[in-house]
Amino acid sequence: MSYFLAFCLAMCWGTAFLASKNIVDVLPPYWGAFSRVLAGLLFFAVFFSIKRANIKCPVRELWRPAVISFLLILFPFAALSWGIQYTVPTVAGIFNGTVPIWSFIAGAILLKGVDRFTWRRAAGVLIGLVGLLVIMRPQWQTALQVPAGKMALYGYGALLAMAGSYGVGNVLTKKIMVDNHSLSWQANTFFQYVIAAVALLLISLCSEPIPALSVFNTKLIVSILCAGVFSSAVAFLLMVALIRRWGATRMASVTYFSPIIAMGTDVLFRGRVPQGVELIGMGLIFISLWLIQKKISD
Repeated sequence: MSYFLAFCLAMCWGTAFLASKNIVDVLPPYWGAFSRVLAGLLFFAVFFSIKRANIKCPVRELWRPAVISFLLILFPFAALSWGIQYTVPTVAGIFNGTVPIWSFIAGAILLKGVDRFTWRRAAGVLIGLVGLLVIMRPQWQTALQVPAGKMALYGYGALLAMAGSYGVGNVLTKKIMVDNHSLSWQANTFFQYVIAAVALLLISLCSEPIPALSVFNTKLIVSILCAGVFSSAVAFLLMVALIRRWGATRMASVTYFSPIIAMGTDVLFRGRVPQGVELIGMGLIFISLWLIQKKISD
């Protein structure tokens, strides 16, 4: 069952990049991030109403959803929307594949037990990093050779910041949400989306023009629903379930599949054929995945 959940989570995360690209092709980046969060918020509002879940949150506990909201929703969604303007879904998926590296580092510092540091896991994340660098090399060279490619470098920086935020957020989700019972996970999740939606709405109103209703065609609406419901809200439920079963570091290794799925969507929907170096990098990533996921002997 755990591997089925991991497969579903990888599909959710891997398809987010094509949907995000479709969104920012039409909407300004922060409005695009807001639309994604709003779709997720509406999903949880309906879902928790049907479940009659307790979503009350005392004021003294608001810091919990606020921290997770910033690390897993507000900042990474905004960074992805801004960065993917200058890249393609495959590259965004590749950067997302570095999440286990940051989760490993944060987990080794903050967590104990299954998430503790070992040399084998360190080798695993380093091999994964090499794989990612191999995949990114052609895009990096192009960005350096073409003057306009400097924006792609800034986009890469935004995507790297996204991955780092996810990595730290995955670890802190276990510490201040999954392992804490002072606030129900339903209330924590709901207020994460409320906080992110309000913040992104304010940021969008202050920095970007309001999009016209006429731009919301079928493709854009489907992409928003895919990114906001499937790749965000449903993915969050799967992520929490896997953290309970596997721990933060092992759960984060699911993101190694994101580049593969993002690459597949590029082929199917954008006609972009993967390069040989990208396939070599994927092989290295699978090796690193095995090294990280293998259980530690006591």
